[in-house]
Amino acid sequence: MTDHKSCSGNFFEDFALGQRFGCTTPRWMGGGERALYISMTGDRTPGFCDETQRIHPLQVFHQVLGQTVRDVSLNAIANLGYSDIRWHDDVGIGDTITTECEVIGLKENSNQRSGIVWVRTLGYDQEGRCLMSFVRWVMVRKRARVMTPWLDTPERPSLPKQVDRAWLKERVVQCEQTQGRSQRDLFFEDYVVGEQIDHVDGHTVNPSEHMGFTRLFQNSARVHFDALHTEGRPLVFGGFAMSVGYAQALNGLDNRLGLIGMNSGAHPNPVYAGDTLFSATEVLDLDALGPESAVGLIRCRLRVVKNQRALSPVVAPGDVVLDMDYWEQMPKRSAVVDPGGSTVG
Repeated sequence: MTDHKSCSGNFFEDFALGQRFGCTTPRWMGGGERALYISMTGDRTPGFCDETQRIHPLQVFHQVLGQTVRDVSLNAIANLGYSDIRWHDDVGIGDTITTECEVIGLKENSNQRSGIVWVRTLGYDQEGRCLMSFVRWVMVRKRARVMTPWLDTPERPSLPKQVDRAWLKERVVQCEQTQGRSQRDLFFEDYVVGEQIDHVDGHTVNPSEHMGFTRLFQNSARVHFDALHTEGRPLVFGGFAMSVGYAQALNGLDNRLGLIGMNSGAHPNPVYAGDTLFSATEVLDLDALGPESAVGLIRCRLRVVKNQRALSPVVAPGDVVLDMDYWEQMPKRSAVVDPGGSTVG
């Protein structure tokens, strides 16, 4: 007698438009998780290392995404991209995260071996507060080469090109912080549209490191762990490149207060153990939010490149492993107060 109690996850033909999942296993966020995230990524953003006990926004994002894996991407070939990511509220030590998601798009690939699934995801805390929301799309294997309706009549969702500016302004007001704590004299006024910042530091990926990072978020997708399933080369979780790149980006954005919205993100090429990651940022836009605001917004394009400096003269398209367009909060020099009570500058 064969026991079918274990779950093999959903394949592409198991998904239906409008299908909803209440993802299992809530996660209580503790100080240990916060410290482990810092140690694995090297992130030194002051507001996520200090006494305020705030959990890093990307740590929250990875946790919410990780809770969807058993339902959405256990049989994934690759996580392809993200859109309209919003961090609606801060998460602190002691909060418990739960997640739900809805299928909003389906497209079978022409090889009939896989398809793309678009999912809208919402993360909540123990009181029902919406902590974050985003859309992601993932390529999922099919169980069998049998045509689905989504080959001839795919359903692609319409997604915004940017996070709504009015929402961003409201969100900054809610979490405004003005204390420059990096000891570097770099503030909102020092950045100009079009400039590029080479973040210099490299990070070589090792197998235990990226697998441990992925397990931290209860992400159990086979492609990240099973060497037999991946012809001897488990794929590094895209969130690892995202967090390492963002951690590297502190070098040049030293007084940042934390990202609150991401317009888009894509993983154009894979990362494997042994690759070395480098990052660079291009300033795409600036929003001072008016003279009354102590904080401005910088629209950043973060590119993570493998095995060469991110601003090398010739970066081959196949070496770009992350292309991320997001909004960073940055205090204004005119509003920062030093410990003696005087205004900086």
